[in-house]
Amino acid sequence: MKKRLDIPSHSYTEAFDKVQRALEQSHPLLDPQLPFLVTRFELMSGVGVVNYPHRHDCYEVLYISEGEGIHIIDFVPYQIKPPMFFFLSKDQVHFWQLIKPLNGYTLLFTEEFLGFSSSNIIRSQDFCIFNDTTDSPWLSVADEKLSVFNGLFADIEQEFHHENARSISVLRAYLHILLTKIYRLYLIDHPEMGSVTSSSLVRQFKQLVSEYFITEHGVHDYAKRMGITTSHLKDTVKAITGSAPGSIIRQQLIVEAKRLLAHSNVTVAEIGYCLNFEDASYFGRFFKRETGMSPIAFRQQVRNKYQISPE
Repeated sequence: MKKRLDIPSHSYTEAFDKVQRALEQSHPLLDPQLPFLVTRFELMSGVGVVNYPHRHDCYEVLYISEGEGIHIIDFVPYQIKPPMFFFLSKDQVHFWQLIKPLNGYTLLFTEEFLGFSSSNIIRSQDFCIFNDTTDSPWLSVADEKLSVFNGLFADIEQEFHHENARSISVLRAYLHILLTKIYRLYLIDHPEMGSVTSSSLVRQFKQLVSEYFITEHGVHDYAKRMGITTSHLKDTVKAITGSAPGSIIRQQLIVEAKRLLAHSNVTVAEIGYCLNFEDASYFGRFFKRETGMSPIAFRQQVRNKYQISPE
């Protein structure tokens, strides 16, 4: 697999170190092997919220109880209107433009923490709010639900800081409960997601696209991985999502291309090569066909809009 070009990235290990430093005066040392972190925005002294574009190598659930400003996720600005959730998938690029500081919780966890190895193609609904560039990565929380989520986060935090008796199994169960409750609320605002998430074939396809879109651009590649015919994959995905599987693959490629154009200074040709386009001119045509503008025009537009200045 070709290496992705450099965009500022915050690894799970770096996040762990920041949490450890922020808590070392009031809590015992954390286990660096634990693939799950919970912390509060207000305890991180500004190090957990940055105003430059970056991405993470893990999943994040952000529960914001107070704060004001804008959260930009993959070039889409979202107004911060607490109480609310944001969901960040691996490699999504985001940054903050805050007017008032944030209060609330941040959960960071690896895919393996929930018991699914990266090669496991059978996914639970826990990941349905992640791994889809076309879905809204946020959820408002009604007042009548606040006590439920506040209590659940308090339980997670208490278990996480339980000295000498912290249980990964309990934390995993709490996270599963949290994601299930979030998913049920998400379906109220996005009922069309019900048919998508009920299909194991569609969930499997989207998960595979999120993992292999750089090296595998053809629908037949995913059909082969799934052990089904290309026509069956096309018909099923189209019937359930309303989009052709090829369109879903292209959308993932375009989002990554936009990230690299906006947040790196490498050439269009290098970006095309990174995304497995052997011909730079073909990548340029592909990008313009899908977005309506050339890669250079997009780079200039998005940098001017968000005042992005990659080093």
